Amino acid sequence: MNYLLVLVLILLVAWLMGEAFERLQMPAVVGQLVGGFLLGPAVLNWVKPSSMIATFAELGVIVLMFLAGLESDLNLLKKYFKPSIVVAVLGIALPVISIYALGRFHALSTLESLFIGVIFAATSVSISVAVLKEMHALNTDAGVTILGAAVADDILSVLLLSAVVTIFGVSDDGPQLSLPMIVGLQVLFFLLIWGLYYVVKKFPIHIWKNWQSYVSLFALLFCLLMSGIAEDVQLSAITGAFFAGIIVSQTEYRKQVTVQVENFGMLLFVPIFFVNVGLNMQLSGIMNNVWLFIDLSLLAIITKFLGAYEGSRMFGFDHVSAAEVGAGMISRGEVGLIIAEMGLKSHLISENYYSTIIAAIVITTIVAPLILRPIISIKRRKNI
Repeated sequence: MNYLLVLVLILLVAWLMGEAFERLQMPAVVGQLVGGFLLGPAVLNWVKPSSMIATFAELGVIVLMFLAGLESDLNLLKKYFKPSIVVAVLGIALPVISIYALGRFHALSTLESLFIGVIFAATSVSISVAVLKEMHALNTDAGVTILGAAVADDILSVLLLSAVVTIFGVSDDGPQLSLPMIVGLQVLFFLLIWGLYYVVKKFPIHIWKNWQSYVSLFALLFCLLMSGIAEDVQLSAITGAFFAGIIVSQTEYRKQVTVQVENFGMLLFVPIFFVNVGLNMQLSGIMNNVWLFIDLSLLAIITKFLGAYEGSRMFGFDHVSAAEVGAGMISRGEVGLIIAEMGLKSHLISENYYSTIIAAIVITTIVAPLILRPIISIKRRKNI
């Protein structure tokens, strides 16, 4: 099947499954994930993961996080900075320690157990953001904490990953940057973010009035630029996209850019991202190590939820709001998939367990919105 027909099939299934799940009072993104699972090697085998689909999917998650930055309330992000840090730290510590112990219980090597813990320390809030946007809950105490914790989680997970790869990894891709160099580059990146934010905030640029019809294009180019720079300093692209959205949100063109980028992204790239997660799920990864898969999936969900829940409770969140934060941090999504691939290339995990890990990552990604949406509904009923 040529790539155009593949795109038609993916978008059609994404739309049909999204509509079907919405009618069942479930998030549309879960329907798109299930659609990818059905289309992929696990069931029908009509569409196989490819570099083209992966590229479209990466653009989808970049657009999604750019929109999250555009729609974020910066005052709320500042207000919930401390709980975000604590949620991120506990949400990393619990999975790393618990999954390391699980790996040793299943007779995996010390190094392999440690690296699998690092994989599941990561959080991908792309799907949680989609549910929060869908339910208009992005700018709430829990929604903002989830976003802030995700950024902190990304930085801490990358530093942890970098340390493990630098110390233990054997890469096939040439020499790796040292940990101090990585930290230095990331500090420069955040200084760049701060500088750009200050310039836009303090010195509004009126030159764009002559180019108003191109503002959204320039904003999207800026998003891609910051995403690319973030990847070059070994942060995830979504971190660059999120901060690019925050910077653009300080301009008078925030609403225009949001509407146009959302229309553009939701038509093509974002649905492909969610379908692609389902495409990566392999039944062989479940059947070959079934008990490891079950234990890993359960522990990955429970430890991330508990870490984020307890971190929120420490800052006075009620039980429901803390549960919302916990559910919002469960998904490992594309971040977990990327780290797992890096581990395979660096010979930190073996091919015997790679498919099992991928399957568990996909399970966390599917479960997260299923838990998150009803919690938001309960919270709203309590507030009425």
